[in-house]
Amino acid sequence: MVVLLNDFEHAHSLLDGNDGMASKYGAIRYYEDADIEKWCPKLAITKTLGMRTFWDMQQNQELHKDVDWQGKMVEIEMRVSDMDGYKDIAFFHHLMIEKR
Repeated sequence: MVVLLNDFEHAHSLLDGNDGMASKYGAIRYYEDADIEKWCPKLAITKTLGMRTFWDMQQNQELHKDVDWQGKMVEIEMRVSDMDGYKDIAFFHHLMIEKR
């Protein structure tokens, strides 16, 4: 919210634990990955990958359309997807889950 949208009020609201809002999808509810195991005790998270760590940081929207740039960005995103520091700042997490 702060870096990409310059929306400090919304950023504070999210930090206070409030839900977000997406115009096309409605309320965005945030949770910790480990909550899934609390909600579904028969499931275990076996791996967590960070997704979209850098993509949105590039503000040039025209560049996002460039196929060469996309390939390079996906390559670097994949390199950092399993690194702890980068997983922590990724926009999304991809969870590998299995039955216990």
